[in-house]
Amino acid sequence: MTNNLIRPARVDEAEELSQIAVRATRNDGYDDDAIVRFMPALKVNLSLIAAGLVFVAESEAGVSHGYVAVRPTGIGGLTLLDSIFVDPAYSRRGVGTRLFATAVELSRKMAGNVILINSSPSSVDFYARLGANKIGATPFVFSPDVQLSMFAFAIPPSGEHGVEAVRGGRSS
Repeated sequence: MTNNLIRPARVDEAEELSQIAVRATRNDGYDDDAIVRFMPALKVNLSLIAAGLVFVAESEAGVSHGYVAVRPTGIGGLTLLDSIFVDPAYSRRGVGTRLFATAVELSRKMAGNVILINSSPSSVDFYARLGANKIGATPFVFSPDVQLSMFAFAIPPSGEHGVEAVRGGRSS
């Protein structure tokens, strides 16, 4: 497991974070044409950064390994996992799990008790391992030929906080 600092994102690093999303998507096997279609969803949302809803995982040397963004939905108790991306150079080292735990804590602060997730095909197993339940599928708005799996993650009671609650006590 990589030891990452999780900190709020800054507006001046939006392009760097968007490039992490592009690299992760390309690593999932999508070509340049798909990346162009997907760009509206791959660009980090500046208003979410300004609102303090985007967090970055970075090394002690200050290298960004990934980021997560969460947004309120306007529906009581429901938050949306806006995006979570890990640079392929740092995947499978626990970065995504730590970022997801950050999303859980952020959702709690927004009085959320369920996180809605629209998952790319390559991330379905990740969310299932974390305990999210598949509730359906929807076409990706920027490329309707891609089906996104919809998940709901029930946020554990606040007494069960941190990464261990998200992982169900497992290490990864």
